[in-house]
Amino acid sequence: MGFMTVGGRGAMSARNAVRRAALVLVAAMGVASCLAADDGPAPTVALRDSSLERVLVRGYAAIGDRYITAIKDYGPLTAEAIKSVSALDSQIRLEERDGALVLFQGDRIVAQRPVPAERDDGPAWGETTALLLRSAMDASQPLRAAGRDRVLRAALDGTTRKLDRNSRYSDPAESRDNRFNREGDGGIGVTVEAENDQTVVRMVQAGAPAEAAGVRAGDRIVSVDSHRVAGKPMREIVRLLRGRVGSTVAMGVFRPAESREVVFEIRRAYIIPTTVTYERRGDIALVKLTGFNKGTPEALKAALEKAAAEIGPAMAGVILDMRDNPGGLLDRSITTAGLLLDSGTVLTTEGRHPDSRMTFRSGSGALMPRVPMVAVMNGRSASAAEILAAALQDRGRAVVVGSTSYGKGTVQTVVPLPNDGELTLTWSRMLAPSGYAWAEIGVLPTVCTAKFSHSGALAGELEHRAQEVRRTMAEWHMVRDPTPERVSALRALCPPSDQSPAKDIELAERILHDHTLYARAIGYASSAIAERPATPAPWPPQTGDGSR
Repeated sequence: MGFMTVGGRGAMSARNAVRRAALVLVAAMGVASCLAADDGPAPTVALRDSSLERVLVRGYAAIGDRYITAIKDYGPLTAEAIKSVSALDSQIRLEERDGALVLFQGDRIVAQRPVPAERDDGPAWGETTALLLRSAMDASQPLRAAGRDRVLRAALDGTTRKLDRNSRYSDPAESRDNRFNREGDGGIGVTVEAENDQTVVRMVQAGAPAEAAGVRAGDRIVSVDSHRVAGKPMREIVRLLRGRVGSTVAMGVFRPAESREVVFEIRRAYIIPTTVTYERRGDIALVKLTGFNKGTPEALKAALEKAAAEIGPAMAGVILDMRDNPGGLLDRSITTAGLLLDSGTVLTTEGRHPDSRMTFRSGSGALMPRVPMVAVMNGRSASAAEILAAALQDRGRAVVVGSTSYGKGTVQTVVPLPNDGELTLTWSRMLAPSGYAWAEIGVLPTVCTAKFSHSGALAGELEHRAQEVRRTMAEWHMVRDPTPERVSALRALCPPSDQSPAKDIELAERILHDHTLYARAIGYASSAIAERPATPAPWPPQTGDGSR
C-alpha cells in the first residue's frame, strides 16, 4: 500500500494531516445498519451538557473558524435559527429594529437584545441566539413542551441550512451512530432494516459474534434481554443490542423458514461495519464498496488478495461497484486509493482555513497495477466514492460506468459540541488530479449506461458516439464554478440515477472482456484532461453573509 503525503503547507502523512484538521467526508450513512455501540443514555435522558449558551457559542465560533467561506454577517444565521424554531410555535418570530433584535410571540414582544457590536462576531451572535431562545421558551408553552433539545435541534438545523446543503447538526444519538460508522465500537455484527413494522436482519457480518451464535439473514428480532420489542422504533432496538465489548445480550428472533422463535446469547465484540464484499463472476472480481470507514482499506486489500488467489493470472479485471456509496472518512478514502494507484496525486483540497489546503498523493506499491478495472457509480455515489472514482478516471486506472454521481465535492469537518452532539461544517472543496472540481456537477462516467441499449451493442455504439463522449468529458473537465443552470445542463448529459440496474455490471463485464474497447474508453478521459484549461483563480471568496 502506498504511503500518503500532503504537499503545500509542509509535508506530512495524510493521516496526520487529516487528524489535525479533524476532517471527515459526511453523507447519510443509513440508519439501517450496525449503529453506534455504547452504554450511553437514551435520547430521552438528560444530556451531559445541553446548555444552549455553550452549544451555540461553540457552534457559531466553529463556523467562524472553520467554515469554507468567512461569514461577514451572522444576522441571517440567527434569523434562520429562530425561523426554524417557529415550526414548533408559529407565533414566534424575530425582527431587527433600530439596532435591536426583537422577539415576538404573536403581537407581544417577549425579548429584546442589542445587535452584537460586530456583525462578524460568531461567538457573540451565538450567545445572543441562545438568550433569544431561552426567552422564547419562557414565553411559549409549545416550546417548553417540545423541550430544550428539540428547540436546539431546530435552531441549529436552521443555522446550518443557511450555510449549504452538506453542513448539518447531529444530536447526541445521531452523533454516536456517526462515530460508530466511522470508527466502530462494541456490537454483535448485524445489519438491520425496518420492514412492515418489524426489524429484520439483512446481513450478518462474517466472523462477528452474531454469525458465531447462529443468527441468519432474514431473522426478525422480537426481543432483547427478554423485553419484547414490538412497536419500538428500530433505533431503540439497535440501542438495546449495543453495549460494552465483552458484555452479553440475549436476542430473540422469529425465523420464518422454521416458523419458530430462537433466543441467542451473544457476547458483544469490537465491531467495524462491513463496507467491502467480494463475489467471483467467472474471470472477473466484483467488489462491492458501500462506504469508507476505519476497516475499509484492509477489507479491500483482503478482497483483492482473495480474488487474485481464486481467479489467478486469468483474471480479466476488477469491477469496483460503488453505487449507493455515500462516502465516509477522508483519510480512509485516500488510503484506499493508494491500494489501486501508484505514485501520483489523488486529491487536492482548497478552502479558507490554511489547514484546508492540501494535496494528497499515493505512493508506490499499488495492488494489481496491470489488471483492468471498471468503477460503477450512480446518483447516490457521493463524497469519498467520488474521490476514488475521479482519481481512477483521471489517472487512467479505471473506466467509470453508470450514471453521474451525486456531486458532493466538498470536505466536511466534524466539530464536537458540549452536549455530545456534532456540528458538521463544509471546510474545503475537492479537486480531481486533473484539477477539475466536481462539486454540484458530480463525476461523469465515461460510459453512461442510460445511452446504451445492451452490452452486445456497446462496442459499436461507443465508437459511434466517440466524438460526443470526448466532447462531453472535455466540457466536464473545463467547467469552473458553474451557475445552477449550467449544473442542470451538465448533469442532464448523463442524468444521475438512484437505481442500480444489472445492465451496469453487464456493460462493465463487456468492457473488461474487450481489451480494445477498454483502451478506447480509458483514452476518452485522457483526451479530456489534455484539453483542460489553465489553473483557475483562487477559490473560495474570502467573505460571505451566510446566504446561499
